Amino acid sequence: MEPRCGFESLERAPTASLSTNVRSQREVDVEPIRTLKAPLLILGMHRSGTSVLTHLLSELGLITGWRLNNEESAFFHRLNLYIERKTGGRWDDPEPIARAVEDPALMSRLLWHLRREALSPKVVLYFGLRLFRRYKTLERIDRPWGWKDPRNTFTFDIWRHLFPEARILHIYRHGVDVAASLRARELNSRVHALSRYASARCRTLSGAFRLWRLYVEKAFSLCPSGGQKAIFHVRYEDLLSDPEPTLKRLLEFCGLQPTSSDLRRLLKSVDAGRAFAFRRDPELRAFYERVKDDPWMRSLGYADVE
Repeated sequence: MEPRCGFESLERAPTASLSTNVRSQREVDVEPIRTLKAPLLILGMHRSGTSVLTHLLSELGLITGWRLNNEESAFFHRLNLYIERKTGGRWDDPEPIARAVEDPALMSRLLWHLRREALSPKVVLYFGLRLFRRYKTLERIDRPWGWKDPRNTFTFDIWRHLFPEARILHIYRHGVDVAASLRARELNSRVHALSRYASARCRTLSGAFRLWRLYVEKAFSLCPSGGQKAIFHVRYEDLLSDPEPTLKRLLEFCGLQPTSSDLRRLLKSVDAGRAFAFRRDPELRAFYERVKDDPWMRSLGYADVE
């Protein structure tokens, strides 16, 4: 097993079939967007805590844009959906997005469109009116900023061409809890079931678990240009069970300096009871026994949860 860029020193990841070898990627001729502050891309598998993390950081000063009800930036979410359409990928079938970097013609078309959109007045959809009046363009943002979208896991290798100094904040969660949450959404939410985001793959625990593994594998293979200093992996369960030191490390990584009162207020909102929820359900405990020896479950310390 080989170490990964940004992978914590005490952990080792299995060899990833979707890992990104930056040197082997074909060069794409595109002019980067020069920003005063490099963006922070918040990513991770769906239902892994990206929304909780983004809410906490935005409350503590991170600019994350005008957001949808799941804390995703409306502007960048729209652009990630554009990437999905043009590559033939989906949130639950992301491999075509990962393969796009090997197609220079496709990459050129994608980057041309993304760059044009990011430099256009449409960026008001990211800022909202108040911040748009202040900054006008992404290039002028002088505070820590970024956007959350689980799709960033697979679109980062595209965005990095436009934002070469982009950094990564990756949150991961126990695979059985993720699979259970995805299945519950597919089976119990009529609104979701009728939307374009519905997923036959995630209607079963095994299908959702395999998707979790794809996202985790890809996230730990990402290598931003800044190396290990530019990527931070946070375990969802640590954020819930020991939020103060975890948040303080996150704030240092993000370059945020909130007031002590704001930090105390946010710490009170963290619900530790959401960690390892599968333990309370006999069906999920049985599924855990089936998958706990998966290489990624072992690598991430999830193989021996009592």
